[in-house]
Amino acid sequence: MNIAARILLGALSGWLTGKAMDGERIGKGQSPGRIQLFDIIYGIIGALMGDHLFFWIVIGRNSFGNYATAVLGAIAVVGAARLIGARLHRSRQTT
Repeated sequence: MNIAARILLGALSGWLTGKAMDGERIGKGQSPGRIQLFDIIYGIIGALMGDHLFFWIVIGRNSFGNYATAVLGAIAVVGAARLIGARLHRSRQTT
C-alpha cells in the first residue's frame, strides 16, 4: 500500500474512532479541536504501525489486508491513548 494512502486512511480512521469514543475524554480542560487533532495524529501512527501490530491477522499480502491492518492499527492506538488518558485524568482527580 502506498504510504500516502496509509496516512490518509489512518487520519480518517483516527478521527472516526475518536468520534465513536467521545465518552472517554482525555481531560475536561482540553478543547474538542485539540482532542480531535491528537486522534488524527494517533490514527496516522497506528496506521503506519498496523502492519507490524496485526501481521498475524492477515493471511497473504493483498490490498484488502493492507487496508485492514491500517484501520485496525489506527483503532488500537487511538483507543489505547483515549483510555490511558481518561484513567490518568481520573486518578489525578481522586488524589
